[in-house]
Amino acid sequence: MSFLNYENDILKFEDISIREIAEGRATPFYCYSKQTLTNNFREFSDSLTSLDATVCFSLKSNSNLTILKTLTELEAGGDVVSEWEMRKALQAGMKPNKIVFSGIGKTASDIQFAISNNCLQINAESLDELDHINRIASVSGKIQKVGIRINPDIQSETHKKISTGSLEDKFGISIEQTYEIFQNPQNYPNLEISSIAFHIGSNIKDLTPFQRTFEIIGELVAKINSETKKINTVDVGGGISPEKRNFTFEDYRNLIVKYFDTENLKFIFEPGRLIAANAGILVSKVLYTKNITGKKFVIIDAGMNDMMRPALYDAHHEIMPDVRTSEYDEINTDIVGPICESSDVFLNIQKFNKVKSGQYVILKDVGAYGSTMSSNYNARPLIEELMVDGSQIRIIRKTQSYEDFIKNEI
Repeated sequence: MSFLNYENDILKFEDISIREIAEGRATPFYCYSKQTLTNNFREFSDSLTSLDATVCFSLKSNSNLTILKTLTELEAGGDVVSEWEMRKALQAGMKPNKIVFSGIGKTASDIQFAISNNCLQINAESLDELDHINRIASVSGKIQKVGIRINPDIQSETHKKISTGSLEDKFGISIEQTYEIFQNPQNYPNLEISSIAFHIGSNIKDLTPFQRTFEIIGELVAKINSETKKINTVDVGGGISPEKRNFTFEDYRNLIVKYFDTENLKFIFEPGRLIAANAGILVSKVLYTKNITGKKFVIIDAGMNDMMRPALYDAHHEIMPDVRTSEYDEINTDIVGPICESSDVFLNIQKFNKVKSGQYVILKDVGAYGSTMSSNYNARPLIEELMVDGSQIRIIRKTQSYEDFIKNEI
């Protein structure tokens, strides 16, 4: 269910209009719907009730503390890839035994922090890293649970820059190496290697890549457990697209039931975009419009430093005016930001509502990988973030001040 809709041609987010939200505020800013976030998490989590499942929200998609606290209240765990992400998860109230520490390049500080704070498991992505975790655990006097992240060499038919499951990608350990690790646990006396983990990419709309992956990994888990009975957990990662996919959550769960021993295995799920994407919008203001020989430019005050995804991934985000009219400009139109880069383009469209300077427009579905990827490029501040709940508006991150921007410079 979407909480972003036109009512009498006035765009509203939950129970309040965009214009009311923006009144008296500097643009651009991010705004999130608490009801959308809550509904998304519950819908996915409820589809897994037949499994022994832990749903760990991927903090790299959105790590705002208020969003994390909202999900913690729904009993979410966290999937983190850095010490600071884990610190934020803990500050939001997430239980350490519901936090998975992932990432291909963990530092000694990352690993030490994860072990010291009793995270659920660390997902290792190389033999070198396994040795490193084992040494740090030994010094800490602890036995650390570890998952082996497998690269199943599966193409997920997604954008190349968010593909993670092919041998051409940097992630994971081969199936052959994984089998050898489980055959030689004596090499890692301070590790409990009891989990298989994988993540084949993001924004996956077709069930086939998951089916191929589950079949391959399911066979490996069954083989290892028939010999050593070492694996008790399967971390299936994330990657389910929140939009226009050709399968349901039930279809996805049924594949897991088909290929894994669900009576004796626990499962970890790591959704990010699925939960947060359509819960967020980016509100911006039209600065100028101009026509150049058959092409129109709409220049808005949000830039690629605020929202990197279109420039980085060629990501498509629908743009909507805060007031809808029947008047359109049927001309090739680029909606662009103010950054001094030709790639600072949010959308190219052949037909767009007539807009004028000072009018608000919003970018849809930016709750994931929007704010977390923002930067100070062109010496622009990190922008304000809000959350709406019905007709209530709450500031959940203040606009960065100039003093904060420069305070660590010498």
